[in-house]
Amino acid sequence: MNRDSYLNFLKTFKISDDDFIEYGLKDIIFIPKDKAHNEWEILKNKIYSNQEVYIRGMGRDATGTKYMLEVHKSLFGNSNIKKDPSNNTHPTKILENLTGFSKRKLKNSNLISNYQVSHIFGHTKNALMFMAPWNIVYIPKLFDPFSGHESKGELTQIFSTKLKEITYEKFKVQIDDYNNIVNNSKFIDSLNSSIENLKSSNSEMSDKLLKSIKDEFSEVKI
Repeated sequence: MNRDSYLNFLKTFKISDDDFIEYGLKDIIFIPKDKAHNEWEILKNKIYSNQEVYIRGMGRDATGTKYMLEVHKSLFGNSNIKKDPSNNTHPTKILENLTGFSKRKLKNSNLISNYQVSHIFGHTKNALMFMAPWNIVYIPKLFDPFSGHESKGELTQIFSTKLKEITYEKFKVQIDDYNNIVNNSKFIDSLNSSIENLKSSNSEMSDKLLKSIKDEFSEVKI
């Protein structure tokens, strides 16, 4: 018999699974649609015009980041992709600027506590995804594990799926746009070529690492 601390908590305080999930989803802070649309266009322009954009470090001590930078340079012709200093600094700034909420005291921002910056669809080593305004939210810390990063079980699966469905409904245009980019045959050929070049010039690289790099540029699936 599996003992689930979350289910025990809900049972003890007589909270139904549906009510718990509904509350969590309602308390998530998304970037408004119009601002997300504009920010997405700005991000794409930066990536394709060799401007400074950030990704999260890859691997233990970010040792795999250099490989991701090589792939980005090959895919987008951008040599100004950089590792985010805290692995969340720039997504946090985007949320602060576009939602009007902040976890720190800022002028013209509403202060929030016990919220976590979260990437709904992951792919944080991909410049198109790490700072994508439709991929980042403020999520209550109570519910962050249910986004699929730290907890397991049926409740996590239900919450994570519903969150992705709601996000896709809000930002369908932008997410479809991203999927069209990474599913484009030229993009796929360029990605495969980049992976082959990495493999041939870095004999120490494992197939697992190469697959992880390639998977970062996969489509968003609900």
